[in-house]
Amino acid sequence: MKDAGDKKRVLVLGGGISGLSAAWYLYKKGIPFTLIEKEKKTGGVITSSEIDGTVVDFGPNSLRDRDGTLRDLAKEIGLEEDIIEISEAFKTRYIVRDRELQELVPSPKTLFTTKVLSAKGKWRILAEPFISKGTEEDESVGSFLERRIGKEAVEYLVDPVFSGIYAGDIYSISKKEILPKLAENEQKFGSLVMGSFRTKKEKSDVKPVVLSFEKGVQQLAEALESKLSDDIKHEEILEIHNADSGFQVTTDNGIYRSDQVICCLPAHEMISLLVNFESDIRDTLAQIKYSPMLSTQLIFKREHINFNKDGFGFLIPRKENIRLLGAIWKSSIFPDLSNDDHFHFTLMTGGAHDLEILNEPLTDIENEILKEFSELTGIDQGPMYIRSILWENAIPQFHVGYGEIRQKLVDAEKKDQGIHFGGNYRWGVSVPDCIKGAKKLVSRIS
Repeated sequence: MKDAGDKKRVLVLGGGISGLSAAWYLYKKGIPFTLIEKEKKTGGVITSSEIDGTVVDFGPNSLRDRDGTLRDLAKEIGLEEDIIEISEAFKTRYIVRDRELQELVPSPKTLFTTKVLSAKGKWRILAEPFISKGTEEDESVGSFLERRIGKEAVEYLVDPVFSGIYAGDIYSISKKEILPKLAENEQKFGSLVMGSFRTKKEKSDVKPVVLSFEKGVQQLAEALESKLSDDIKHEEILEIHNADSGFQVTTDNGIYRSDQVICCLPAHEMISLLVNFESDIRDTLAQIKYSPMLSTQLIFKREHINFNKDGFGFLIPRKENIRLLGAIWKSSIFPDLSNDDHFHFTLMTGGAHDLEILNEPLTDIENEILKEFSELTGIDQGPMYIRSILWENAIPQFHVGYGEIRQKLVDAEKKDQGIHFGGNYRWGVSVPDCIKGAKKLVSRIS
């Protein structure tokens, strides 16, 4: 077993997008590092494949770059020419009500024309400016928005959207974590509507863009890995030891010592790896729960698709009693990623309300959701291709009170100077969140 004892070399643990990004920004600053990842493929849940000319993504399907950070990174690693921007179709979404797809477009008049909400539900939203502000410092997203805009709007708008993004229970996830600006506006202006009118948007020269790459989202991870490959070790981490003079990381192939360790492993994996740390940090990490997600890819012959294909896809409220969470119409939003003869969909199933997905046979689940999908879309032909990947710990859940977990992580870093905790449970669930979090961290420690 080899012993790598360069203590000035930063150790980056975990080769998901957070670890890769941290390693990249260390590389840019000329700081020596070693990234350790047990899998032969880096990128974590970022997984893309090509099927007969159609690119499928089993993890993130698109990336929202609000401030240009992602595009800057793509340019730095030579991917600028491979960026594919989302089509205008993404602006149209569908919500299922009474087992039918109801259109939603980004327009104020949609509130009056949509069939997603009843007349009573629409009037309840319009009453929002007259609702007294709450007194709870933190509460669930569901409770917060039900109080502001009514139960029907929460059931048919809020629940499907947040189930799709966070795979969570809206009556458990925190308004302070998920909707900090809205929570602030309620307290400051007494109304979400008044807050939107009175809060000036920050001016930016950078246009927000939703994008992917010519070979799918995994191309981003592969490009980073290619740039950093000389300093990546594909080894399994066995222990992270808090030693008297720094930190020692033991793998199945060696021992590494360093004064600085950036832990970008999932929280649940680190619990058993931390040695000689106070039990508080392990207890804190154990409080971070993840929801499972099943990503199912369907490819049909284009001639068999007989419904309106212009849109991002559809989401399904739990109130509809349908297992499927929603579908993304990939060939509509990224036509360049599909073979001209194909139409590609990504189906989403699982989340905090469907933990049974962890134990059921995959084929049974696929048959169930394919039947639901066919009934909703009217597609009466079977797909040419169907394949699923189950991510057992897909998305961390930012539950009410998560601020206490954040503070305990800060306290642990102050106590044991040199160890840094990062990843989607710390920086946010999206790929751009993780890239920005890694960039900020490296700026601080450099």
